Amino acid sequence: MALHAGIEIDGSDVSIAVVDSTAKQTVIIDYIEAKIIGDSSEERLASLESVLHGALENHGSKTIEVVSSIPTRMSTLREISVPFTNEDVISKTIRYESEGHLPSASIDDLIIEFIKCSETEDSSRLLISAVQKKIVGAHLEMLREGGVDPVQVEVDATALATSLHVSRPDLRGGRTLLIGMEAGHTTFVLLEEGRVMKIRSTSNHLQPSAIPSLATSATGSASGTVEGFETTPSESAVEFADLMQGSESDEDPGGEEELAIAVVSDEDFERLNAEMTSSPTLPPADPEEVIGRLFTEIERTFAGILMRSPLDRIVVSGGAACDLGISDRLAEEYEVPAQQLRVCDEIETGMPMALIDRCNRSGGVSVGLALQSAGQGLTRFDFRKEEFRYERRFAKLLPGLMLMGLILCFMSVTWLVESHREKQYRKAEYETVRSNEEAVYMARFGESPKSSKPNYMRSAENKISALKGVGSGSTRQKLVQYLPGMDLIKDVTGGVSSANPKVYPTWKSIEINGAKKKNGVSTVIFEVPDAASGERVITALEQRSKYFNIEDDIKPAGDRKKVTLKLKLKSSITETDGRR
Repeated sequence: MALHAGIEIDGSDVSIAVVDSTAKQTVIIDYIEAKIIGDSSEERLASLESVLHGALENHGSKTIEVVSSIPTRMSTLREISVPFTNEDVISKTIRYESEGHLPSASIDDLIIEFIKCSETEDSSRLLISAVQKKIVGAHLEMLREGGVDPVQVEVDATALATSLHVSRPDLRGGRTLLIGMEAGHTTFVLLEEGRVMKIRSTSNHLQPSAIPSLATSATGSASGTVEGFETTPSESAVEFADLMQGSESDEDPGGEEELAIAVVSDEDFERLNAEMTSSPTLPPADPEEVIGRLFTEIERTFAGILMRSPLDRIVVSGGAACDLGISDRLAEEYEVPAQQLRVCDEIETGMPMALIDRCNRSGGVSVGLALQSAGQGLTRFDFRKEEFRYERRFAKLLPGLMLMGLILCFMSVTWLVESHREKQYRKAEYETVRSNEEAVYMARFGESPKSSKPNYMRSAENKISALKGVGSGSTRQKLVQYLPGMDLIKDVTGGVSSANPKVYPTWKSIEINGAKKKNGVSTVIFEVPDAASGERVITALEQRSKYFNIEDDIKPAGDRKKVTLKLKLKSSITETDGRR
C-alpha cells in the first residue's frame, strides 16, 4: 500500500505531510517542519537531502508518492476568456490563447496550467498560471538531489484550497475567501461553490527567515531568471517598496506617487513583489501595519467581486496568521464569520498533540499536496508537462523493455525461419525415403499396398509372412513348407548304416513326406536277417536321426524279419517359422 506525501519548500522552510489514504478513510500519519541550513548552495542542498531522507525513510519500505509545490508568487497569474468549453480542447489551445496575455516572455519558455472558473454556452473564463520552464527544472533537480521525484507539481495556493475543500466539506457552499499568511508573503484564494475563482499572492513585509533561500530568485513574472540560490534586493525593489508604503498610508497620495503606481505593469509588480519577499534584509514590520496592508490588498484585489456579491466567510491559514490573530480582525472588518483553518480537526490523524498543533498552524499547504497525491485534489493543476512529464518506474524502464522485446522478437523470427527451413528439409528427406521404399516394394511385390498411406516396411513384412505361411496372431498357415527330400533320405540311410555291428538291410520301400506338418508321417520298410539286427538298426537310427521320431514294427517274413518304421518329424522342426 502506498503512502502519500506533500512537500512544501518556501525559502529555507520545509514542511512535509504524510497521508495514508484508502477508499474508506484518510489519515494524516506524520508532519515534519524543518529549516534548511548552510551558507553555500552545496551545503543547503545537503541539508535539504538530509531533511527529505529523514522524513520519508521513517515509514519503512512502503512506497511514497510525492506531490510538491512552487510558491504562487513565482508564477504569473492571468484571467482570460476562451471560445471553448471542452477541457480537452482548452488544453490543446491554451498556449496559443495565452500568448497575447504574456507579452514579456516567450511562450516556448513557459509551462502554462489553467483552472476553469466559469463557462457559458460557447466560452469559458480561465485562471491561467505561467511558470518558466527553468524554474520547474530547478525545482525538480533540487528535489532529485534529495532523492525525491514528485509525481505532480502545483502552486501552494491550489494546495491550500484542497486542504479547505477536504477538511471542511461544510464550507464548500457560498463564497469563501481563503487567506494563507506566512512571514514574507500572503496568498489569497477566492472560492465560489467549491471552485477556485481567483488567486493572488503579495508580500506582507513580515520578516522572513534570514537564511538564504534554497529556491531560485525567479520572481512571479514570466521574465524572471534563475541565477543562483541567494537573492539581494535591487534598487527597483526598494523603490517599489516605497511606492507601496506611500500608496497604503492614511494620507492621500500625491499625483506623482499615483503616477508611479499607475505605470507599474503587472509583471513588474509581481517581480518586484517577489524580490522584496525573498530579501533577507527587510526590517520587521509592525503587526498593525501588516493587518492594514492586508485589508488594503483585499479591497484592491476583490473590490469588484465584493460589490457584486458579499463574502459568506473568511478562512485563514499559516503561522503568521495565527500569531497575528487576523481571523478576529477580519471578522470585525468585513462582518462575516472568520476562522483559522485547522486541517487535523476534521481529518483523522494518529500524531501526537504537539504535531497536530503544528500541522493545524502551518500544515495547510503540505497536507493539501498530500491529499492531491491521494487523488482528492480540488484542481488538476500540474506543472509536470512536456519535457518535465512524470514517468513512473515502469515508464522509465519501458525503453529498455521495448529494446529487449525487439531483440526477443528478432530472435523468435530467426528461430521460426530456421525451424521452417529445417522442417522443409526433413520433409523433403522423408519424401525421398518414402519414394525409395515404394520403388523397392513395387520391384519386389509388383503391386502397391491397399492402404492410402501405407507403411511400406510393415506391408513388406506382412507380405513375406504370407508367402512363408505365417499369419498374424492365431491365423492358420496359408502355405505348406517342405524339407529337402534328399536330406531326409540321407538322415534315414545314414542312421541305418551307423548300426554296430553292421547290418545290411534289404530295402523294400522308402516313402518320405517332407511337409512340415505335425501329423506328417514317412514310412520306411526293409528286411533284416533276424530280430537282433532289426533292433540294432532301430537303435542306431533313433540316435543318429536329426529329423524324425521313430515308431517301429518288426514282423517275421519267412526266415527273415520285416521292419516297418513310421517316421514323424520332430516337434522342434514343425514348430519353427522356417527361418534358419
